Amino acid sequence: MVKLSSFTTFFVICSLLLCPNVKGAKGEVSHLHFNSSVVEQQKRVYGTVTDQNGETLPYVNVIVKGTNVGTTTDENGVYEINVDGDVTLIFSYMGFNDHEEVTTGKTRIDVVLLESNVRLEEVVVTGYNTVERRHLASSIESVDVERVITRPIVKLEEIFSGTVPGVTMLRGSNLPGSIPGSISIRGVSTLQNAAPLVIVDGMEQPLSDIDPNQIKSVNILKDAAAASMYGSRGANGVIIIETNRGTTGEFRVNLNSWFAIHSPLNLPKFVNSADFMRLRNEAHAIQGQPLLYSDEDIRLAEEGVTPNTDWVKAIMERPASAYNTTASISGGGGVGTFNLMLGYIEENGLNRIEGSDKFSARFNTNINIADRFILLADFYAHRLKVDRLRRNNDGHGLYQIAWRMNPTQGIYYENSDIPNHYILHNDLNPVAFIEKGGTWNNMYDKSTINLRPRYYITDDLNFEGNVSYTIDKSASKWRRLTYKFYDGDGKPVTTWGNDIGAEQNVSESQLTGRALLNFEKELRDGRDKLYAVGGSEVMSYIFTDYREITKASFFAKLNYSLENKYLLETTVRSDGSSKFAPGHQWGVFPSASFGWNAHNESFMESLKESGAISNLKMRFSWGRIGNENVGPYLWQEVVNTWGWTMRVPNPDFTWEKQNQGNIGLDLGMLNNRLTVTADVYKKHSFDLIYSDFPVPPLTGSYYLTSSVNIGEVENKGWEVSAKWQDKIGDLSYSIGGMLFDNKNQVLKAGYSASDTLIFKGTNDRIWFRGIPINNYYGFETDGYFQNQEEIDATPAKFPNTLPGDIKYVDQNGDGVLNDEDRIFLGDTAPHYNYSVTFDLRYKKWDFSLLGQGVGKRVGRLGGQEGYPVFVDGGSNNLGAPRQYYADNRWTPETPNSRFPRVWTGTSTNTYLSDVWLSDASFFRIKSLQVGYTIPKIRHNMRNLRLYFNAQDFLTFTKWEGLEPERDGGNGAYPRMAAYSIGFQVTLF
Repeated sequence: MVKLSSFTTFFVICSLLLCPNVKGAKGEVSHLHFNSSVVEQQKRVYGTVTDQNGETLPYVNVIVKGTNVGTTTDENGVYEINVDGDVTLIFSYMGFNDHEEVTTGKTRIDVVLLESNVRLEEVVVTGYNTVERRHLASSIESVDVERVITRPIVKLEEIFSGTVPGVTMLRGSNLPGSIPGSISIRGVSTLQNAAPLVIVDGMEQPLSDIDPNQIKSVNILKDAAAASMYGSRGANGVIIIETNRGTTGEFRVNLNSWFAIHSPLNLPKFVNSADFMRLRNEAHAIQGQPLLYSDEDIRLAEEGVTPNTDWVKAIMERPASAYNTTASISGGGGVGTFNLMLGYIEENGLNRIEGSDKFSARFNTNINIADRFILLADFYAHRLKVDRLRRNNDGHGLYQIAWRMNPTQGIYYENSDIPNHYILHNDLNPVAFIEKGGTWNNMYDKSTINLRPRYYITDDLNFEGNVSYTIDKSASKWRRLTYKFYDGDGKPVTTWGNDIGAEQNVSESQLTGRALLNFEKELRDGRDKLYAVGGSEVMSYIFTDYREITKASFFAKLNYSLENKYLLETTVRSDGSSKFAPGHQWGVFPSASFGWNAHNESFMESLKESGAISNLKMRFSWGRIGNENVGPYLWQEVVNTWGWTMRVPNPDFTWEKQNQGNIGLDLGMLNNRLTVTADVYKKHSFDLIYSDFPVPPLTGSYYLTSSVNIGEVENKGWEVSAKWQDKIGDLSYSIGGMLFDNKNQVLKAGYSASDTLIFKGTNDRIWFRGIPINNYYGFETDGYFQNQEEIDATPAKFPNTLPGDIKYVDQNGDGVLNDEDRIFLGDTAPHYNYSVTFDLRYKKWDFSLLGQGVGKRVGRLGGQEGYPVFVDGGSNNLGAPRQYYADNRWTPETPNSRFPRVWTGTSTNTYLSDVWLSDASFFRIKSLQVGYTIPKIRHNMRNLRLYFNAQDFLTFTKWEGLEPERDGGNGAYPRMAAYSIGFQVTLF
């Protein structure tokens, strides 16, 4: 458990120590002195601060280096300060380079500050160092952080929907306390977890840990030349995040708060009770079974005498909502800088039990220990509480049960003297689960400490160490009180017994040690620039269930810019991991890239001077990266308690590997009002890890598996993005868009190109040469059987086929339907991903729009979202058809309908076929926002921004299911639109 009170005390003390000055009520500067001894010698230093053009600069921070004594220039750029002896003064101002002056022998010191020739957006954090964007030759994209922090985003994963070319994030639900969806960068090329590596301030950390309001920059390393610096962990792409730090001489408090109402999108509409009875009778009539409902039963249902329950609406007791408040307190002086970031977010689900709340605290500080010695110390802690129902503690189970109920089943017995007289249907009643089923409370605690000492050997060469430690703990408890159920006559039928308990889950600790030598220098009178970094890293993961993972790495990277025209990047990294078999634990991952800033050539001078071409860069790269995102000990033998071998050892088990090439173009035109970026890439992945490969049961065990390196996969794709920005008087605007696609295919399924691999546990997925890594593999269809005569005349059919059933195509013409007749039906991946953005500012008003879409995607209408009833072989009489299915089902009167007949019981109609595939392309308004900013309210309150935001509220799609970003199923927590209001303000 994190002692937040002690953290807070520590933060306050550090804030007081590091803050150079505090503005008083009348605006005067209070100097902070920590030495009460009598000063032997004190002198007055004064002067004026100007820019290169001689213009005076007001409010420039003037700090005594190594102390917290400071002042600022007045409106005319004049400063005055009393100093003890000879000291060094630091002059700092936003947009200008820091300047240092020694006071020895001086009383008046006039200073000229030089504008920084490298703006924040022109510097890219690549993980172990920073490089000016103009000197990059690899494919690195940056997220527009300004757009992120002005949106009411609950989880950081949401910022990757429609914002970065090559990055996809399909969201399925808004379940409180859950990860919204999976992120993939340039396609999927592994059988394992395809999530990218996330590095936050130099240490590995999940995206779900990060408050969106805390981030300073987000860079995505997409090609191998960029990601190879992370070697064995870079095959799925790398996301580099830097969080906010303090600024010298500026004490600032930023507040951001918003409140959102969530509205469910596209809830399932089931048939009413009367139609349900008719459909059940219809199914029994086709199947030659007795009818279940009489005309009188149907009449009573139509008149509302008997129940007509909408179970999904019954379990949604309240509107879902979310609330977020964050605060950032930052400042600094000659001793260093600090930034304390606090955040609280609360998500309330659709019933009174389900929800989550999270408190997070991050403290980043830079401490100037000596003249050339700086310590970056970061502390982070969060506590996440997630509340679920005890009976359905995954958050989706309640909705799955509600889908299984049918409208003829009532919630309560009517005219009963027993309060809350619930009706149990095969021990199921979702409303009773909420009220009497108990609660399940989960607690997740994480604490990290990240220390990065940095010593500047020279102005160009520095040594940096890094020691970080993370501990991740979780626990849960549950509680259900005894509750007795009665039948309609008031007789006891069953009891849900008292159940109270708790458990401590597996904890994980991560320790990382790193040493870096970083060199950055301009050469040949500033015409060239060299960046070089080399170092070593050791990582250790320890779990309380006695698992342990260790890794070691050595790496080096060089960037060289020749006359700012010709760019070279080279990287080599060697990684070792205890996850793999001895002799196969080390891998080497090299890369190289070349860039050409053609706009700096002499033959481009006229175009550059006219502004027609302001930037023209070509990039070429190749690299090898790896993937080791698997559990430990997979290469070893596993024996069960009976002595049977369950997993065969593999002494050759090793890394996944990937070769990737990239060609890119960066173009700026019309004085950079129009910018275009385009990339074409090819990724070849081999030695893929299949951790559950079935092997012949040599020991008699049916479940015998092994972990192997098998198969090859190729991803080829292209990406293009463009942006136009301009200003007309008080009106500034920008219009942007992007389009990208990725084609994925298996090159080799097994050990040879002709092998076919059917995956264990699912016959609906198969691999062979030319098929996508994730695919729909099933039967082609040829309409529906219309009558018994047609069935009798068709040799290739399944047993017990009836009119209205699907007619499957006999691909090989052998008169038998089996696995040999299945074919590739479609690709599960989204294609032609695109987005459009529009930003507008007029005086104090701002408007932004983000639309995101998928041009081509095939989705599966599986489970009850497609089939008329819940089919599980045991309780398949449950559930009601969706109205869409009922309106488009086969009947003798509608022979060419979209779906087959209605049925009860198991059916061959549920086999994967093209009948259950549908167009899942869509376009969605991801975010629409209007804001108004008041620059100054009073002396210590400025930049008050009020805004309204709507997210995911409008979708255009032909998808026949509920949510085009997820496949069908048997029920899940719904996808939500969000409507929010909020404010942002800066204090002091």
